[in-house]
Amino acid sequence: MRPAISNCMFDALARRARAATERRIAKGEVRTLWASTPILTLPILARCDRLLGLQSSSLVFNTYYITRSFDINLILLEGAFRLTRSRWCLSVFRRLVFAWALLRFDVFHYFYDRGLMLSEGRYGINSEEVDLLRKSGKRLYTYAYGADVRTRETTLGLGQPNLCQECPQPGKYCICSEELLQSSLKPLAKGATAQLAMGDMLAYVPGCRDMHYWPIDATKLAAPPVAFRSGETLKVAHAPNHGHFKGTRLLINAIERLASEGEKIELVSVQGVSNSKVIGLFGASHIVADQFVAGFHGYTALEAMALGRPVLCFMRNDQMMIDPATCPIINTRPEKIYDVLKQCLRGEIDLDRAGQAGRRYVEQHYSPEAVAARLGQLYLDTANLPADLNAKLRARVTDLMKGRAEAAPAQI
Repeated sequence: MRPAISNCMFDALARRARAATERRIAKGEVRTLWASTPILTLPILARCDRLLGLQSSSLVFNTYYITRSFDINLILLEGAFRLTRSRWCLSVFRRLVFAWALLRFDVFHYFYDRGLMLSEGRYGINSEEVDLLRKSGKRLYTYAYGADVRTRETTLGLGQPNLCQECPQPGKYCICSEELLQSSLKPLAKGATAQLAMGDMLAYVPGCRDMHYWPIDATKLAAPPVAFRSGETLKVAHAPNHGHFKGTRLLINAIERLASEGEKIELVSVQGVSNSKVIGLFGASHIVADQFVAGFHGYTALEAMALGRPVLCFMRNDQMMIDPATCPIINTRPEKIYDVLKQCLRGEIDLDRAGQAGRRYVEQHYSPEAVAARLGQLYLDTANLPADLNAKLRARVTDLMKGRAEAAPAQI
């Protein structure tokens, strides 16, 4: 049985939604929605749009343990409909939310795994939803977070090390199948205004735009000096969601080897806790070990750098970095973890200098203002907005970039 909202009704809604968007844009107003994968950065991305003078909100139907801080959190309603154990009821609820959003917003930002309507499979934005967004004159931008686009064949082709080599259960954690990925991407070929990815995720989305879209507000985090002296116990922080994808085993082996040799070193690791607890752990440590098999850094690395903590991470090549010339991440291949940690213990790496360089790096490249400037340029290049709106956006992007340049500290 199909949901109660018919295609005919949605076609009529699409006409009304298109008219609403055209009216708002004619008045110089643009509303954007960031939904619905409960990624930590979602509300910050909405804030980035607001820095551009746009009206923006983040919306989710469920949350992870990391955070529940979203502008529109429908977890209670979603939970109530899921309790009915009726996919039909849940589908109607999601379609009603989509209908509301279609009338209210003009630009939609989704990750590749889902939109507002229920996905047709385990991963992917509902093809009907993509079609209705197009018919309604909406702009649709899609972003990768990793598992939503990562396939086994492409990952193994990246060489050693890679994320699939120790996966305990292929098909469980990522989309995995090339066929499923192509099925997910196909509706976006004509329906998406632009498809985006960054770092290691570029390999899975051919023809996508390379843009770093992880903002972090370093002004909310203190970055005290790394108070470590040779001879003290070196505290290494690590916060894996799934250890086999982070190279956790390799890190543990290196630390245990060093400890067996009499070195003073301690691994402080947490998993499945709130973001605030992770931040506290990083701030109380000397080094943060991010990941050693993906070939790209995670959001964890940005948080650590914002806290002024040096980061160990395997970076496959320069394309993984927004600015290779100034990226302060200590590039650490799996087989070199032991050696790099020993250098840290001996004082051969200036941890405080690396930590403060990391703080400058995220302030310059990943602040809400920096990401807002990149989003503004994205809209200028792809959104096909009226000339007067583009002029305002261009001026705002210029101001944001100027502000970043003036705030950038001198390199030591």
